[in-house]
Amino acid sequence: MKPIDPAAAKKELWYRGELRYLLHKGQRTIQDHFNKCPGQLFVGNVARQFGKSYWAVSKCLELAIKRPTSRIKYATAFQTDLTEFIIPTFNAVLGDCPESIKPKYKVQGSKWVFSNGSEIKLVGLDKSPNSLRGNVIDLIVIDEAGFVDQLQYVYSSIIVPATLHRPHCKIIFISTPPATPAHPFGDFIQLAESQSSYVKLDIYQNPLIKEADIDRMAEAMGGKDTTTFRRECLCELVLDEASAIIPEWHDSFIKEPAYDKYYQFYHRYVGMDLGRVDHTALVFGYYDFKRAVFVAEDELTMEGAAWTTVTLKDAILAKEQELWGAVSPFRRVSDNNNPHLITDLSSLHDLSFMETNKESLEAMVNDVRMLVGSGQLEVSPRCKMLLGCLRYGLWDTKRKEFSRSKVYGHFDHLAALIYLIRNIARHTNPVPVEFGHANHRSWLGHVKDDMHRTKNAKTLQNALIPKALIHRRS
Repeated sequence: MKPIDPAAAKKELWYRGELRYLLHKGQRTIQDHFNKCPGQLFVGNVARQFGKSYWAVSKCLELAIKRPTSRIKYATAFQTDLTEFIIPTFNAVLGDCPESIKPKYKVQGSKWVFSNGSEIKLVGLDKSPNSLRGNVIDLIVIDEAGFVDQLQYVYSSIIVPATLHRPHCKIIFISTPPATPAHPFGDFIQLAESQSSYVKLDIYQNPLIKEADIDRMAEAMGGKDTTTFRRECLCELVLDEASAIIPEWHDSFIKEPAYDKYYQFYHRYVGMDLGRVDHTALVFGYYDFKRAVFVAEDELTMEGAAWTTVTLKDAILAKEQELWGAVSPFRRVSDNNNPHLITDLSSLHDLSFMETNKESLEAMVNDVRMLVGSGQLEVSPRCKMLLGCLRYGLWDTKRKEFSRSKVYGHFDHLAALIYLIRNIARHTNPVPVEFGHANHRSWLGHVKDDMHRTKNAKTLQNALIPKALIHRRS
């Protein structure tokens, strides 16, 4: 078999617009997540020195070659970034490009022009955000989106209208985390995460950086526990612990439910936080009595004011059937903000919720904090909204109410969990005492001596009665 000529292979890949060979393993991970993105928006939260701009540039070049007459917009936070970082990155990626298809950069218009009619327009958002507008756009990239001051405005007022009739147009926001979690990039991370359109890659996932280099970088930043290292290298949206609702939360508590042989007996629970302006949020789970752990299995979100008691009832029962089959929940719990709706669900639809006792909000939150802190809360990956609330939930400035999020509302799924946790029957053992015994003969061992000592059947019967009473549970 004739050996493959590497130069010829590279040339052919360029003609096909297949540039994956240029990427290192970490950049290919970004590409793989992007390929699975179900909607228009894709968000990458990627560490410094990872080569995220290199990946984004290669993505633009691939599309420009594959789809003639493509219109692509590549934006950065600052106009100066274009000449300092982006144009040099284009030149680096284009190093292997055959001259016959290599684009030419036009200073007038700040764009790369291809022989097949495609164009990649470069935009500095601090100088000309309106340059993202256009009737025909096939791809939009905002590099270092975490440092664009008006990111929400750019997205909702410029990008969304420009792509409304272009459903195939992908929108890429890629960046390291902003200096504050209050930046809109944090909201877009949460939105993309809830839609399975998100990737997070920290510095340890960069195959080109050695451990010694990371240690040296951490030392220069003041240590691995500093906010700077955690943000720039670990890609954390660093929260002030004094403002976090559940500062004890850690993603190590995200686990698939570990169903054991006692699961059939464990109490199932439903927690609900009612809302009209905010979400109506529900959390479904069970209390693993053996491990003393509450497991959140799934969730439900009813948006805005569109739902009715009928659609709410149908959605709840469908979710319970999906999770538990014919087993009814031990307890459904709701807030007491709308007692008439709770009454309607019970009297009209035979769906009973008990109203939780709501005293101090902080006291109720502390119940969950203690559970999390002791490792007694596990959350399924299916609970995307609840996980977002646990990660990003913040108090308002007066610490009297939860703050608000564009994605998670009033952190309603966390509120539903709080009501549920407050009403768990933790001290009630749901497992029958006889479970695991082969048959009734296993009880005879406890009265063996009595059987030898007496021939009186009535006396033996009386000896057995106290043992049978063990079946009765509190």
